[in-house]
Amino acid sequence: MDVKSYCENMRGEIEEWKSTINKHFLEADRRSADRDKALGAIHKINDRVSELEQAVDKLEKQCPADWSDERAQLDGILSEVKRLWQEATEGSPDDL
Repeated sequence: MDVKSYCENMRGEIEEWKSTINKHFLEADRRSADRDKALGAIHKINDRVSELEQAVDKLEKQCPADWSDERAQLDGILSEVKRLWQEATEGSPDDL
């Protein structure tokens, strides 16, 4: 896969995460039980998604011939987002 296709795919992932985060942020904000815990988890995930987006922006602008290090970094951040989401939903499925 070339860098442009990868970035396009990653942009799609980012937009899906942003939508999910916004939806659950609004829902968690309306609940009283474990509200702070749920919002804290959502904020942490949102921070990582923002970091992912910034890294994709940089990769798109630089468009290096060898981007294996950047890809590893992006894949790592995305894995971290998924792990954080899994932990948050397992810990309090009603909150997320």
